[in-house]
Amino acid sequence: MKKSVLIVLFLFVFLGANRSIGQVGIGTSSPKAFFNVARSQTVLFGEDTSQVGSANKLIWYASQGAFRAGYVDNDAWSRSSASDNTNIGRYSFGSGYNSRASGSYSTALGNNSYAGGNASTAMGSQTNASGGASTAMGYKTRASGAFSTALGTYVSTNQQQGSFILGDFNINSTATNNDAANQMMMRFAGGYKLFTNFEATLGVSLSSGGNAWQTLSDSTRKENFRSVDGAGFLEKIAQLKLGSWNYKGQDAKQYRHYGPMAQDCFAAFGHDTLGNIGEDKSINQADFDGVNLIAIQALIRKVEKLEAQNKILREENAALKSDTQARLDKIEAALQGQPISQTLTLKP
Repeated sequence: MKKSVLIVLFLFVFLGANRSIGQVGIGTSSPKAFFNVARSQTVLFGEDTSQVGSANKLIWYASQGAFRAGYVDNDAWSRSSASDNTNIGRYSFGSGYNSRASGSYSTALGNNSYAGGNASTAMGSQTNASGGASTAMGYKTRASGAFSTALGTYVSTNQQQGSFILGDFNINSTATNNDAANQMMMRFAGGYKLFTNFEATLGVSLSSGGNAWQTLSDSTRKENFRSVDGAGFLEKIAQLKLGSWNYKGQDAKQYRHYGPMAQDCFAAFGHDTLGNIGEDKSINQADFDGVNLIAIQALIRKVEKLEAQNKILREENAALKSDTQARLDKIEAALQGQPISQTLTLKP
């Protein structure tokens, strides 16, 4: 590399024949810049443009508008002719250690990164972006589907077009793969937290090893508590239009659902003494759970009241049965002391 720099300095100082007002030209007698190499000429800072005698180098392939800089010890930056695009993609950029940008308009940066798809980008260490317009970043990520993106470590879009996958540091070194086109998949063993305010106090979370979203519901983060009429909730629920349905445009045989309408829920439960709860185009699952719990609590109280009333009725019924039985016993005892013929002719 030092030798290359000295050569360049020599050209600047001593090539006066191609110098115009302090400008130096190589292959041109009328340089347009301080250092001007003629059009379509490959520029090399280093030992060679092949893997032979490989080392640190910088190469400008003018015929392909491609640039390479860094270290290479294989044929990633080599070509057999000016038109050979096997390793050098047109208008591509490659930098780092053994990075390969063979796709047209591709970019490969880092350690052994490979951008093989047209307009693809590979960055990091041992990343692979072979799909067209794909992006792979991180460590051992693979974006093999067209228009797909793989970020993190040990994740692959698995040739699924338009898919997107994110992965945490995987100590098991096993890849997680997309299994459908246009799919978003994420792997985070430590869980997820999504906040909806700048203070990071509101939102949802999914715990490590969990299988359902949790609403952040810490009592210390709440205010303006108000009680509600549970019995009134039961009456409103009884009036809701419930049934099955599907979203417009979806296959009615495959995508059916049960439930209420957002407008009905908002009309019934969308207001308390202070303000609005939710809106009329969607149903907040946390609020829906709250409505259900309030209704369940009201049902419990109603059942408890009915059970208390039922207990009193059972006790009264038992007392009546006991009294009736006692009366019958007395009547039977009285009748047993009379002749049968008399008992048969008794009249009220």
